[in-house]
Amino acid sequence: MLISIPDEAIADQDLSANDLLIELAVALYQNERLTMGHACKMTNLSDIEFQRQLAARGIDIHYPPESLDDDLATLHSGL
Repeated sequence: MLISIPDEAIADQDLSANDLLIELAVALYQNERLTMGHACKMTNLSDIEFQRQLAARGIDIHYPPESLDDDLATLHSGL
């Protein structure tokens, strides 16, 4: 997908194209419109780098209870 944003729309914001892409991915992730994996692909950041972007903005990582149950089951099966 190609999105075109006029330079004038963000000229006073001191944002690079990469900065804008990260801001968009963070907002979509925060609103549960993107998963962590898709946000990382969109920004070309690793999981850790994207999580740092979230932490810098005070945004929690989405971790539903079902994921915890799955992770605990995986841990217990390996013991």
